[in-house]
Amino acid sequence: MEAIQVPQENGINSGPSDLSWDVNSGAETEAFRIAMRRVVGGVTVITTRHDGQSWGMTVSAFTPVCMEPPTLLICVNNQTITASDISREGRFAVNLLSQAQLYLSQLCSRTGEDKYIDEHVVPRDDLPERVVMPVLRDSLVTFDCKATDILSVGSHLVVISAIEAILAPRYLPPLLYGEGRYLHGVAIGEATSRRERSA
Repeated sequence: MEAIQVPQENGINSGPSDLSWDVNSGAETEAFRIAMRRVVGGVTVITTRHDGQSWGMTVSAFTPVCMEPPTLLICVNNQTITASDISREGRFAVNLLSQAQLYLSQLCSRTGEDKYIDEHVVPRDDLPERVVMPVLRDSLVTFDCKATDILSVGSHLVVISAIEAILAPRYLPPLLYGEGRYLHGVAIGEATSRRERSA
């Protein structure tokens, strides 16, 4: 019997004869880790206060929960200083990084090293009174948060938080991360226009 040729759409053949899997696994930790590397998203640094100083930690698990009331969720390893700070104080800030802050993402992701960041935060006098936690300079947006629920799930704390204040300065290009490397985005329409101009 001859194989049926399925027409390609946008250069992708969706026929069953072309199906192959880079990952084909049950619920195994390493397979999950490899699969999650394919998620491309913005880079996030959680800021807290530790021993009276600003402290930061890069995290990958951050998502909005609902708009009314404004609520978000983060996940942090329960063995980290950041998890201890949040559990103790119930306060933290979520900073979405711009491309100008790649060095901060690297600094705040180093395992086992101090992540004091006082020299990278906006001075207290330049912030509105309602903002409590450290705000990183040049962030796309900072959410000042108060934990409402903290759940222990496996190796991590899942922290659901009410947003107490939002700060967003002038727009800067976002810092993205996926497949184990930093990325920058181009709007699809812009990419098409560039290709057409260069053709």
